[in-house]
Amino acid sequence: MLASTVQLAAIALVLAPSLASAAIFPKDSLVKMLDPKDFRKVMKANQTSMVAFVAPWCGHCQRMVPEYSKAAKGLHPLLPVYAVDCDVAENKRLCSDEGVKGFPTVKVYPRGNQLGSMTYESGERTASALFNWASRRIPNKIAKLSKVEEIPPWAKKESTTHRALLLTKEKKVPLMWKSLGNKYKDQLVLGAHSDVKGKSSVALGLEAGGAKEAKVLIYPAGSTKFVKYEGRYNIELFELPTYPYLLPTGSNKFDALSKFFDSVLDGTADFSALDEKVVPEEKETVREDGAETETPEAPQVIVDDGAEQVILEQPKDEVVKPAPTGAQCERAEDGPGAEAPVECDPPATQERPVDEL
Repeated sequence: MLASTVQLAAIALVLAPSLASAAIFPKDSLVKMLDPKDFRKVMKANQTSMVAFVAPWCGHCQRMVPEYSKAAKGLHPLLPVYAVDCDVAENKRLCSDEGVKGFPTVKVYPRGNQLGSMTYESGERTASALFNWASRRIPNKIAKLSKVEEIPPWAKKESTTHRALLLTKEKKVPLMWKSLGNKYKDQLVLGAHSDVKGKSSVALGLEAGGAKEAKVLIYPAGSTKFVKYEGRYNIELFELPTYPYLLPTGSNKFDALSKFFDSVLDGTADFSALDEKVVPEEKETVREDGAETETPEAPQVIVDDGAEQVILEQPKDEVVKPAPTGAQCERAEDGPGAEAPVECDPPATQERPVDEL
C-alpha cells in the first residue's frame, strides 16, 4: 500500500508542470501554447506575432493571464498571440535562446525570424496596453495617399504588379489593412486613402457609401482599371474602457480578404469583366447659337465581382499621412501608442526581470 502511494506521488510530481502549463490559460483563450517545434513554424511565417514567456508558478504571470487573453481576443486573427511555458524541460533552451531572464517576458516578432524581436517593458500589463503596443509594431509598406488626385499616378506607377487600395471613412490606417500589408509583402502593393465624406468615392465613379462603409479596389497587374470588392454590413464591436475589441466576425473579414488576395495572386480571380466595360460614346450637343459644347467625361463604370466587402476596424492614432518620398527607418519608442519602425530591425532592448528564474 505504501509503495503504491509513493508511486502515485512520484507520477504526480512528474505530471505537475504539464498540468500547470495547461491550466495557466483557460480553455476558451485564443492564446496558443508553443513548444520549440511550433515556435519554429511561427517564426517561418511572414506574420507579426506576440509571444509571452511564462512560468505557471509565477504570480505576475497568473495576474497577467486574463489581460493577455483579452488582448489576444482583440488582436485575433490579425495578430496571433502565443505563450511558452519555460518551466517545461523541452522549452528551457528555447527560453534561454530568446533571452528570457524573468517572468513574464512578452515579445513581439514583427516578421517572424526575418526581423529582430521587441520586448515589452512599459510597466502595465493591461489588455489595452498590450493590444496597442503589439498592434503598432506591425511593419508595412502601405502607400498613404492623402488626395484623390494621387490615386491614378500611384496605380499607374505600380502597374506591373497587383494593387489593392482601401478607401476608408476614418482618418486612420486600419489594423486589418496593416496586417494584410505585412502578410502580402512583396506580393501585393497596398495603398490607403481617407475618404471621410465619400467625395473621393464619387470622384472615382462610386457611391459615397455609409458612415462606416470601407471600399477595397483591386487594380490587376498591367491594368489601370479597378474592380471593387463589395458587400455591406456594419461593424460589430463591444467597447472596453480604452479600446475596442473585434467580435469573432472579424476573422471572417480577414479570412475572406486573404482568400480573395490569394485568388488574385494565383490567377483564379475573374477579371474578365474588366474587358466588358463599355465607355459610352461622347455625344456632341449644339447650343442655340450653333456652337459645340463639351460633354463631361463619363464616370468610370465599376465592376462588382460579387464578393463580400469587409468593414475594417482601426487601432488608435494611426493617422493616414502622405506617402514618404524615400525609404525611412525611424527608431521605435517603447510604450503604448508608440510608432513601429518601417522595414527596419527593431532596436535592441534590455530584458526586465520580474520574477527571477
